[in-house]
Amino acid sequence: MNTQASFLPLLTEYYQRIYARAQASSSPLLADGIDSLNDTPVYWTYPDGQQVPMSNFASQQNFMRGLSAMSLITGDEQYQAQANQTTEYFLTHYTDKESGLFHWGGHRFVHRDTGNIEGPASKECVHELKHHFPYYELLHQVAPETTRKYLQGFWAAHVLDWRKLDLSRHGEYGKSFPENIFGQTEPQPVVNPNRWPELPETIGLTFVNASTDLIYAACHYYKYSGDQNAIKWAKHLYHQFVLARHPKTRMPVYQFSSPLQREPIPDDDRNTFSWFGDRAKRQFGPEFGEIAREANVLFRDSWPVVVDNPLAILECARFLADEELTEWAIEGINAYFRYAWDESTNEIIPMWNSGQDMTGYVFPRDGYYGDKGTELKRQPTDPAYLLTLVRASALSENADLRTLTAKMFSCFKLGKLDLQTLEPVSLTPKTELCSPYLVFALLELERLTNNKALRKLAEQVGHNLVEKHYHRGYFLPDSHHRYTRLDDPTPYALVALEAARQGIYHKIPVAISTGGYLHGDQKINGEIKVVYDLDVIYNQTVSDEEIHAVTERN
Repeated sequence: MNTQASFLPLLTEYYQRIYARAQASSSPLLADGIDSLNDTPVYWTYPDGQQVPMSNFASQQNFMRGLSAMSLITGDEQYQAQANQTTEYFLTHYTDKESGLFHWGGHRFVHRDTGNIEGPASKECVHELKHHFPYYELLHQVAPETTRKYLQGFWAAHVLDWRKLDLSRHGEYGKSFPENIFGQTEPQPVVNPNRWPELPETIGLTFVNASTDLIYAACHYYKYSGDQNAIKWAKHLYHQFVLARHPKTRMPVYQFSSPLQREPIPDDDRNTFSWFGDRAKRQFGPEFGEIAREANVLFRDSWPVVVDNPLAILECARFLADEELTEWAIEGINAYFRYAWDESTNEIIPMWNSGQDMTGYVFPRDGYYGDKGTELKRQPTDPAYLLTLVRASALSENADLRTLTAKMFSCFKLGKLDLQTLEPVSLTPKTELCSPYLVFALLELERLTNNKALRKLAEQVGHNLVEKHYHRGYFLPDSHHRYTRLDDPTPYALVALEAARQGIYHKIPVAISTGGYLHGDQKINGEIKVVYDLDVIYNQTVSDEEIHAVTERN
């Protein structure tokens, strides 16, 4: 492997190819992904069998970042022009006039070829963002007024009760909102830590993933408008998650409220709608008591609380120069890894945020968190977690945080870092790790310490990414996966490496999201199920024979 080779020829070919394959013939709309066997766009299949080519601009934001960065590293403005053209067309044609919301997100998309607005019927085509973190810089550059209205409309559509901070992850289109939306109401106390373990009961679900996108939006609205009320509300919302943390461990929460029970609990444990009350209490309350609340579950999927949320909050804290936001984020990061990371095995422990280890626990009944008989297991630590730690360390000299960063760096056999400065003491000559987030972490550690050897290590990870993921001219989970998605962060990691080589890593758009998704109903083996495109489309695989046929044809 020639770890000195530039990624630029590959990136140039990739971005030109995928843009050409993804673009509609009659508009600048792009497909969300491409079939690597025949270069055709990905389709969403409705339960009646109708197939619609998907163009969900919320699932193309990493690709837009990539186009902008490609212009920076190549000096070729065609990439930025393509990003601008697609963005301008989308904002012009797919902005709801009343609400200001864009026709995009988890439950709504555009038919790439006809331009019709589409969406799964079971989700009523509502507006939803969960850890999408759109490329607002580009949106605002192309259409400032439209973007500012969207950022206000996002909050107007998703906050059900501003005094109680009752949120809905689903926002309705077609509803207007008053001017100065952030100045209509003063924030009121919501979570009272003195009443823990009791949390507020809300009709909406205050999930950290949906809430973080609201916080991210409000911070950007302040950035573009100077409205101090927007920052007030962004911090007020995030502070509820801080106040709801476990009083002893300070571990983070998945939400800061419990669903209000509005209907009698059914006999069927598989009927898990939120109007029956807190799903964790219902499934685990008899065994675990008061800790069994949805807010306190850290054994389902911790990525939102340990990667997506802190990365977004830290980015907001950085451009706002807000030390309090930084401190709140770091407290949660330190607490999570203090209890949930087993340094001796480099594994993540499933647990309640009380610190109670749930390894080996078998579910006694069906419920929201899984079927009866499900056994909780420890998971290998993801190298992506290092990006959270490095970005936090770049904003703070917190001793616990930096010690944690150095220890995890060592556990991945990447070398040894000084516990205070994070300056490399030694680095491994070779690694087989393969993570785009690790590339960003190493490049940002290089910026923090000014140690160029870290970039060489990052380049090695970059070549690992190419070897594992670049097949048939596209980035795929592996050679047997069929569909590539535009929002995959892997090519952007290679763009970042080229930017670092040129000394302009700090100028490219910040990497912050794994990308968008579509969530809705499809017919799977004769049964209607609510599924994600990430599972039913991008997880499809092909046989060796199919791959060989494509190779022969090309």
